[in-house]
Amino acid sequence: MEQGYIDNGFIVDLTHAVKTSEIIYELSRILDMPEAKGKHICLKLGAINLSQSELTSINALVDLMESKLACLSTSSALTLEAATALNIKVSEFTNEVEAPTFKSVEEKSEVEGALDNIFSSTELPKDDKEVVKVVRQNDDVVSELEPEENDETQNLPTLYLRKTIRSGQSISSDGNIIIIGDVNPGAEIIAKGDITVWGILGGIAHAGSDGNNYARIRALKLNPVQIRIGEIFARRPDSVNMPYIQKTSEYVPEEAFAYKGSIVIKKIHNGN
Repeated sequence: MEQGYIDNGFIVDLTHAVKTSEIIYELSRILDMPEAKGKHICLKLGAINLSQSELTSINALVDLMESKLACLSTSSALTLEAATALNIKVSEFTNEVEAPTFKSVEEKSEVEGALDNIFSSTELPKDDKEVVKVVRQNDDVVSELEPEENDETQNLPTLYLRKTIRSGQSISSDGNIIIIGDVNPGAEIIAKGDITVWGILGGIAHAGSDGNNYARIRALKLNPVQIRIGEIFARRPDSVNMPYIQKTSEYVPEEAFAYKGSIVIKKIHNGN
């Protein structure tokens, strides 16, 4: 099995799908985004079993949506056999960017300290402390949510990257990840701990990849194609299964967290 990333690639995570119909629905929805047009699509399929005819249908869908199926990853022997028979490249996604050595968790750089000042849970006014006002898509009902806290991610090492993560690149870490730069649509960030992006997060983000539902995802602007926290999956914030704060012209840092089986996005440090 080859390893690496595809130039001009666009990663689509379908590992949560358990039926072919789910793959078709999710894939068609993502490929309809302007950012995916003309890209080399890289599918992450997980353990689902697909026949040659099913893979042929998926390939035809990708062509119809003006993209190209470049490769897929799978843990299914049946899907692997079908892909091989159809000459579809099978690849294992790995870090395209060399990961620097982890720093000691006792040390704190100036960058981490500055980010803490922006994204940390600084005390809010007493009446509003840790209360998140959320507007659900197409619903005027406002809910007040209290995010759950857990110290597990604070004990993990942190990986720092000062660069924009391009479409087709995959970055993973056994700790937290801080990126100084944007994460473009079609890129993928996976961390066992928290993910913090000092820029626009437009690709796939999976925090708490070992099942930690207390992990957080933070960015100056959150607009992920797909987002996961622990075992909870959601699509782009305009999807009905993902509560989202009303949009504003202000550029305010945002944070995603899990709450009772859903992923919620809140604005933080908005000066109110």
